[in-house]
Formats: sequence, C-alpha cells, structure tokens
Amino acid sequence: MKIERFFMLTICISAMTLITFQSILGQVYEKKIFEYVRLISEGKSELVQIKMDDLKNKIPRSAGLIYVEGLIASDDKKSLSCFKVIVDSFPQSEWADDALARLFEYYLGTGRANDVEKSFQLFQNRYPNSPYITTGYLRQQRLSQESLTYNRFTPRSQGQEWAIQIGAFSIKENAEKLRKKFLSDGYTVNVYENLLDGKNLLYLVWVGSFDNEEEARPLIKEIKSKYNIDGVLRMRQIWKKW
Repeated sequence: MKIERFFMLTICISAMTLITFQSILGQVYEKKIFEYVRLISEGKSELVQIKMDDLKNKIPRSAGLIYVEGLIASDDKKSLSCFKVIVDSFPQSEWADDALARLFEYYLGTGRANDVEKSFQLFQNRYPNSPYITTGYLRQQRLSQESLTYNRFTPRSQGQEWAIQIGAFSIKENAEKLRKKFLSDGYTVNVYENLLDGKNLLYLVWVGSFDNEEEARPLIKEIKSKYNIDGVLRMRQIWKKW
C-alpha cells in the first residue's frame, strides 16, 4: 500500500509540475505576442513571420497567435477569418476586442455601413471598458471616415497604396514634430493613430503615396541620405493604418 501511494504521489507531482511548466511557458509566449504586434506596427512583419512556426509549436490555437496571423496575412480573406475566429470562439480572451476592432475597421473602410453599426454596438455591449471605447478610438475612426466620404475623397483600390513609414511614436507631439519637419521640406506626410493591442497607442508617420513598390524605393534612399532615417516600405489597404 505504501509503495502504491508513493507511486501515486509521484505521478501527481509529475503531472502538476508538467501543468505548471506548460502554463509558465504559455505565459512567456503570450507575452511575446505583444512584442510581435509592436514589430508589425513598426513595419517589421517579416521578422514576425519567421518566428511563427516556433510560436505555433508552443501555443497552438492561442487567441494571440491567431491574432498575429490575421495581422500578417497577405490577403483580406485570411485576415478576416482569423479575426472572426477570435471574436466567435475566444470572446473572453484579451485579444477579442482587438480582433473586433480590426473587423470594425474593415467594415468601415469598405463601406459596409450596417456591419459597422453592428460591430460598434457589439463592442459597446461586450467590451465597454476596452481602450478602443474609452479612448474614443473607434468613434474617431468612424468620424474620420465619414469626413472623407462627405468630401468625396476616393482612396486607391485596396492593396494599391505604398508609402514609407519613418517613425512610430508613443507620444503624439513627437510624431507631429517629425510630420511638420517633412511637411516644411515639401513632402506629403501623414500621421496615423495605431492601436493594435488595445493598450499601447502609437502614432505612425508615413511619407509619400505611390501606386507601386518600385515608385517608392527612391524616396527611401533620399530620406536616408537627407535625414539618416531608415524608412520602412509599407503597403496600406484602405481599411488598414498599420
């Protein structure tokens, strides 16, 4: 009996140790999600892409993993599928409001007014304390889009606008300072609010607007030569600002 109890105790301890280890490992890799989202916002998606296989092995079917997959997906269909999975299957995860925000932005940018209203109402009902609501981010996005529509602004087709990101700042004044510098030197420059993880608001500074990648490349060299800034080539679909 004592031997049986000893073995049972050993098995229980081993199981608890394994569960604890897996839990700690999962937490470590979940923290990496925030790092990867930050890299994506800085235009470094390729660095995240090469880490995805390892991440999938460590935290399969994680809401954070699926969210990152949606952010770096090369087409809208894949992105939307990832975000919908999180909203539908992981509604209590820390990434659920982020996924819903991306869907909201897509509906807004593609003119799906009914879906915009539905997703906004869902946001208010399900995540009233989310920074996307409390900071007024979603409301401001909607107002900005309505302003563009009112002024009959016609954006490029999805996936056809290229620009150069020259900075990502947590302080808006710093982004505006850089914007004004480039504006005074005659460049087309914009500042976009970026809230990809619902917690850290960044202000992205983008220069230029081009129809294709090759047209944008000379400006990267020019910016490096004149300002010693390593610009990042970005393609922005009309519903994305990251």
